[in-house]
Amino acid sequence: MKIATFLTLFIAVLPIKSCNKNEINIAESTLLSTNDYLVFGYVGLGRICGANVIYKIENGKLYADTSKIFCKDQENYQFSGYQLPDSEYNKAKIFVSNFPTELAKETSKTFGCPGCADGGMFFIQLKVSGQKIKTWRIDDAVFRSDKDVTNQPFPAYLAKYGQAVSNVFLEIKY
Repeated sequence: MKIATFLTLFIAVLPIKSCNKNEINIAESTLLSTNDYLVFGYVGLGRICGANVIYKIENGKLYADTSKIFCKDQENYQFSGYQLPDSEYNKAKIFVSNFPTELAKETSKTFGCPGCADGGMFFIQLKVSGQKIKTWRIDDAVFRSDKDVTNQPFPAYLAKYGQAVSNVFLEIKY
């Protein structure tokens, strides 16, 4: 009887434990316990690049980069910042907990027209173990609309994410 109970339990739990190695997992626990990270920021582009602050979540901590070096060489940007209090990290966790799995499956790319009409962009960089670093540049219209400034639709998951995180930039104190 004990063996039958054990086998029933084992068979019921087995599918829960299985996963695809090629699938990117951006679960909060991933970014709490490893050297994986999520970098994100709202960057004013247009005539004058205005990267006030870029954030990084790594190992359950939030860091801020206020150096403004992003504007000097966006293509080769490397985060360089300082740790913020846990209270600020708790505000920023939404960037991880709401991160769309569909976006994690995308390659590095640009969505919409960041910088058009002197607008800005939502900058995201993701490093997950065993994967190349991915970078996305997203028209800042994603914070308020389901279309970019050229009236092209964002993927639904991206518009939902942008609108969910838009106000958090204003709440984090760096």
